[in-house]
Amino acid sequence: MQSKDLIYNWNKSSSNNLKSIKLCDETLRDGLEGGVNRIPSLEEKLDLLSLANDSGINDAIVGFPGQEIAYKQALALCQGAEIRGLDIRFGLLGRMVETDIYAIESIRQSSSHPVIAHLFIPCSPIRRYVEKWEVDELERLTRFGVGLATQLGLPVNFSPEDTSRAEPEIVERLCQAAIEEGATEITICDTVGYLTPTGTQQIVQHLRHFLDENGFKVRLDFHGHNDRGLALINSLAAVNAGVDCIQGTILGIGERAGNAPLDLIMINLQMEGIWNDGNLVVLREYCMEVARLCKLKIPDKYPIFGANSFLTQMGVHASAILKAEYQHNKDIAACVYSAVDPSLIGLDYGIQVGPYSGRANVRFLLYRKGIEITDEIADQILTKARAENRILTNEEVFTMAEVDIYSKKS
Repeated sequence: MQSKDLIYNWNKSSSNNLKSIKLCDETLRDGLEGGVNRIPSLEEKLDLLSLANDSGINDAIVGFPGQEIAYKQALALCQGAEIRGLDIRFGLLGRMVETDIYAIESIRQSSSHPVIAHLFIPCSPIRRYVEKWEVDELERLTRFGVGLATQLGLPVNFSPEDTSRAEPEIVERLCQAAIEEGATEITICDTVGYLTPTGTQQIVQHLRHFLDENGFKVRLDFHGHNDRGLALINSLAAVNAGVDCIQGTILGIGERAGNAPLDLIMINLQMEGIWNDGNLVVLREYCMEVARLCKLKIPDKYPIFGANSFLTQMGVHASAILKAEYQHNKDIAACVYSAVDPSLIGLDYGIQVGPYSGRANVRFLLYRKGIEITDEIADQILTKARAENRILTNEEVFTMAEVDIYSKKS
């Protein structure tokens, strides 16, 4: 018997988008724009891109090369990726201006590594008001920028920035202009994390209908931010509504409240059977390296990759897990009190002994060590945890048990 046979799945939906979902990693571009304590070096970035590649990520946006320093960095990343033989396609960000587009084309000419131009233009009424832009001018710039990139032979992903706060007819007009000029991909940008899951579903379905109705065969991406704490669920809603690719950053890093956490998106998509092309064990290594190189502390309660994600000290929980262990069924033991099997990312579940624990907690730790104890010593260990109102270390539990065993032998 396996755990999947013992779990009723309410998450299944007839509307699930079961096509192959692609993943676009913004960690080294949008992710480094704020909220990190250190920017990785060039070689470190290449190490991270190698992990992204081995995790199963398809694309990575690695720079905004309009300025000289950023240009040199992006070029070096492309050349380094070529040397390392990475399969991941690189995206380079640009405005609808010649300097940005020619910079991207120059990088493409100087490296055989696959590159796509991610060209953007703001489109929401609040941005138009602040910048004093007219829609006619935005369309002209879109046609100019995308048209120039296409003439140069660059593939283009067009992003109407702040899509989630723009009128449908304006988004449609700019997307149509971009597609007519050669764009093969469109990104729905929730630039300030404004959307709710309902809003995400509506905007994706609306734009998907517009594209299909007009016979536009383009890839549709979703780019979310976490200002309202909804980036993860919005990204999953976008998949369910019909996008082809999800953009995000590892650990959700980025300015303000951060971006959609690509690592958690990947876990959820694989658990739902929507994305099966990745290596989640490598993904865990990738997350740890991003945290280490950017000098970030992953919160202990961060889902999946936090230190406490697969630990429990509750007595009732420990009792159920221990019973499954006694039946030699680690698969069921892993999932009886966890939604995620830690073996997916190469980890194991664990039990602690604390103020809310019972004898099963103590017995679990010692069972794993091949030690049998009496109820009396289990109660002594629990009394210590409750009296001191803290979680005991495993070493403390082992020491108390071994002292008791030694004293009885003496």
